[in-house]
Amino acid sequence: MVIIMKIRVNIDGYEIEAQEGATILQIARENGIEIPTLCHDARVEAYGACGLCVVEVEGSPKLARACATKAADGMVIHTQGERAKQARKVALELLLSDHEGDCKAPCSLNCPAGTDCQGYVGLIANGQYREAVKLIKEKVPLPASIGRICPHPCEQACRRKMVEDPIAIAHLKSFAADLDLRSWAPYQPECAPDTHRKISIVGGGPAGLTAAYFLRTMGHSVAIYDAMPKMGGMLRYGIPQYRLPKEVLDQEIAAIANLGVTMINNAKIGDGVTLDELREGSDAVLVAIGAWTSSSMRVPGESLNGVMGGIDFLRHVALNEPSGIGESVAVVGGGNTAMDACRTAVRMGAKEVYIIYRRTRDEMPADALEIAQAEEEGVAFKFLTNPVEILGAGGSVRGVRLQQMALGEPDASGRRRPVPVEGAFEDLPLDTVIMAIGQWTNPEGFEALELTKRGTIAADESTFSTSLPGVFAVGDATNKGADIAIAAIGEAGKAAKVIDHFLQGAAVAYRKPYVVERTVTPEMLADRERKARVQMPHLSPEERRTNFKEIDLGYTQELAKREASRCLECGCHDSFECKLLHYANEYEVAPARFEGEKHTRPQEQTHPFIERNADKCILCGLCVRVCDEAMGRTALGLVSRGFDTVVAPEFGRKLEQTDCISCGQCVAVCPTGALRELQPIQKSVPVGEKSTLTTCSFCSMGCPVDLRTRGDMMTRALPVGESGMLCAGGRFGFGAAQEEGRLKMPLLRENGALIQVPFNEAVGCVSERMADIISRYGSGAVAVTVSERSTCEEAYLAKRYANEALGTENLCSFGLMESGVKEALGIDASLNTFEELNGTDVILLIGATPALSTTMAGVRIRKAVKQGSKLMLIGPNRTWFDDFAQWHFQTDETAFLTAMLEALQNPEATGEAAQAAAIYRGAKKAMIVYHDAQVSRQAAVLAASLAKKSGHIGHARDGLIVLKPGANSQGLSLLGVKPASQIDWTTIKAVISFGEMLPEACTQNAEFLAVQDVYLTDTAGRADVVLPGSIFAETDGTYLSAQRKLGVVRKAFRPLCGFEGWQMIQALANDCMESRGMDYESPAEIFADLCAKVEGLRGANRCAGCGKHPAFWPVGQSPVLTPVAEKDVPQQANAPLCVPQGCANVLGQKFTIKRNSTRQ
Repeated sequence: MVIIMKIRVNIDGYEIEAQEGATILQIARENGIEIPTLCHDARVEAYGACGLCVVEVEGSPKLARACATKAADGMVIHTQGERAKQARKVALELLLSDHEGDCKAPCSLNCPAGTDCQGYVGLIANGQYREAVKLIKEKVPLPASIGRICPHPCEQACRRKMVEDPIAIAHLKSFAADLDLRSWAPYQPECAPDTHRKISIVGGGPAGLTAAYFLRTMGHSVAIYDAMPKMGGMLRYGIPQYRLPKEVLDQEIAAIANLGVTMINNAKIGDGVTLDELREGSDAVLVAIGAWTSSSMRVPGESLNGVMGGIDFLRHVALNEPSGIGESVAVVGGGNTAMDACRTAVRMGAKEVYIIYRRTRDEMPADALEIAQAEEEGVAFKFLTNPVEILGAGGSVRGVRLQQMALGEPDASGRRRPVPVEGAFEDLPLDTVIMAIGQWTNPEGFEALELTKRGTIAADESTFSTSLPGVFAVGDATNKGADIAIAAIGEAGKAAKVIDHFLQGAAVAYRKPYVVERTVTPEMLADRERKARVQMPHLSPEERRTNFKEIDLGYTQELAKREASRCLECGCHDSFECKLLHYANEYEVAPARFEGEKHTRPQEQTHPFIERNADKCILCGLCVRVCDEAMGRTALGLVSRGFDTVVAPEFGRKLEQTDCISCGQCVAVCPTGALRELQPIQKSVPVGEKSTLTTCSFCSMGCPVDLRTRGDMMTRALPVGESGMLCAGGRFGFGAAQEEGRLKMPLLRENGALIQVPFNEAVGCVSERMADIISRYGSGAVAVTVSERSTCEEAYLAKRYANEALGTENLCSFGLMESGVKEALGIDASLNTFEELNGTDVILLIGATPALSTTMAGVRIRKAVKQGSKLMLIGPNRTWFDDFAQWHFQTDETAFLTAMLEALQNPEATGEAAQAAAIYRGAKKAMIVYHDAQVSRQAAVLAASLAKKSGHIGHARDGLIVLKPGANSQGLSLLGVKPASQIDWTTIKAVISFGEMLPEACTQNAEFLAVQDVYLTDTAGRADVVLPGSIFAETDGTYLSAQRKLGVVRKAFRPLCGFEGWQMIQALANDCMESRGMDYESPAEIFADLCAKVEGLRGANRCAGCGKHPAFWPVGQSPVLTPVAEKDVPQQANAPLCVPQGCANVLGQKFTIKRNSTRQ
């Protein structure tokens, strides 16, 4: 009897009872106490390389490494002491001092709102337009509007301009937003439950609308007060229609209103409602009144009629108020407001329009495209001139006197300062002068707030609080004054978070996150392929100069994807999961104090699935150790010494030249992104992902997998938990399921060609042709085949369809083998579980191939050997297993097993077979393992007979494991699906295949072939009717693994074709079963039905695959199966389907396809 000793420790004040011998880190994790670490993982032994897990132990002068220090009885441990936190901070700063990379892309860092530009550009490149909008709206709730008018500082930082031109980030933003607005259900975020807190926002411009959007999604009640007739602020009254159609702005404002935001117009503070009244009736007030007063030039003549401010002029036009600008107009200024004013004047009928600017074109702050388009529309630019007097007669403008200027030394902005040229003047005849040189805030109604020397509202730059408690301020009305709209939006988004904390009673200031940034030069990008920027289609100057139609015509989907694909992917792809970045911000690092020499090493990108970047590596050693300790490989090692140490394959080899099996475990444990998987999508993109716990469909091991998706795009397949493992197929093979060319609609052959038809027509055709053939040849001439990757639910419906609807017993799968174990033992199934391998004495592996060594079965066998089991190999091939096998009898397995069986019956037999038989028979516990597809049926019969004769059967760690070809081969077999080899294909006149590739010889006598598949395969290309299928990520259901364990398949996203596989089979059955039809509404209902009717599944829990309630077939019995004849199998009591609370059990939608009335 083993006695488990217990100890008591105290961690951060909590008294904890723990097992003796456990480390401090283990005990803390088991009790929900986080201790940071960058080098610990449950798959490998403790190493203590990072130094981050240090804790303080009372009575000890030194800090203890929690991962390597065993807890002792009575220990008092502090995980958050100042010494420990400072030590962690120093450790992090030292690691970061030689960490080279871009945590975030420079485009995102240069966006004042912090928009994830790289993320949404990448999503657009992958055709995930709705997901792109979701991502944009995490920061910008008005993307269609802002995408049109933003001067795009993101593009200024885009490194693509070092190759040729920056990515058209702003155009892509408006493209995605426009597409969403035109959809049948534009994206709307969910709002948190009502907090019963009220916020009043003054100002309905971009800042006020943004703050309202985010505060409402946080669950607060929000009301916006605005002095103008409509919401929108400068977006409505300061941006011309030709740049921003107000219909687009109206849609985006309506979306915010639909969240439950109250919008009150014509409400000027101080005129009907006061700031004090808002404060009394609200829990918080946000002031976002903008800057609506044009700046003065301070020259004689400004009071003349015909002199107006730029934003005043634009506002009059937006309100359809008479402007009377005359035929000759000059706009003073060089910014975007000046461009808007001069181009609007052209559209208002002015025959001569001038831009007066005191510097040259190169110094103009306006967007270069705006300047070029203004010139195309006939605007004349008078550079190096400055108004000194506005000339008038009769109280109205008649011209302007211009001082000629020259450029002197640079000023504080870096631009060369304009200086007057003495005595050089020019008089320019004009009817109107528009001043577009700046704008300022009118604080009327807000006199109670402290103002700056500039006359703006004084607001703390990190808390946005003003001089009045509970009153916050953002945007153009604060501090430095007017800025671009995206800057106001960025401030509003940050302020919303601050206000939310304030309402919860916490004072949390905004703190800029720490990120690692690297310097990139054009020389570093010299090898990149040059791809021209996709130009935005637009109206010609002749088409646009006489009207206010929108100039830009917008990208098509093809153009948008092409432009988005130019992205260089600068930002780190591990930024969402990088532990180093997370801890760096938690401990507020400042690594600059340790700055020194940094490595700059080339990235390794030759492996088909894995990219290595040594400059991000912190030498934690996890990848090296997991490769060796968990996977039994030596693909990676620590090469060189000291400062030049690097993780790499030995002897300068490439990773793919080593014994790497592409399991991706090194990537899974890497804490920094130094190792990352190459995503099998059009454009690799780091974005937040949805996690779906499902079952791998690659082979029969039934490994749980954490499938990561964004929209309907699979991005990664990860092992589940720190002890999870996946092979190359499970880790990286899912990409084949989302290649281009997926079938979305049914195809029907007419005149020799396949053409698209509606679903009901395709289903009706299948039913009519099947009925015709059955009437002429009988039901025995019809066959149904089902893929071994079909779920149990799909296979069960296929069985019902074949038996009940078509009346045939010809239900088969080309993925099933004729079972030798069934012939010998009466059952086509493994008798034992994979976990039992770890405790057996001898493992007899028959017919091993190199392919088997790369699967999780091979890894499990290696692990068992490492833990003390002895491995015997029988088969002709030399494989990786030879490296750790005790015995290898390299010969034909059938002949050798025959001799072994004879030796069991003849104690005096000699030779290698007799030696092997003696070892096997003499073992206390022994298990046979083979793959059904890699040994002959005769060898399988002999293996099962060997287990039976030796007595190594029917006991824990004593028996037989049969690996199967497909993910659900075991399930199909137990449901009564036959191997295809048992069908006489010469008699088959009609075949319907669900997801299988059929040999052409098997259909050469068929008059009709229908295929359901996700691609137009060779088999589908020969078919008369093709129905689109769904992949494993698009369906719910169950698999039975080779060890008979129930695994749940969970849908990650909606099927591309609109229907799951089971729904299509049900529709086919219902179309010809009439009153005997199926009426399932979900896979759960199908599972309940099959459990009631399929022997050994009664009482099964569909959610067993979640790991909380593991279930093996036969349900309710020991996982170790004792073989008996089928007639002796006891009947199980009919138990109800058990679905525990908290387990996922996704219900599908009822689905029936009605046939065309002409076919009835």
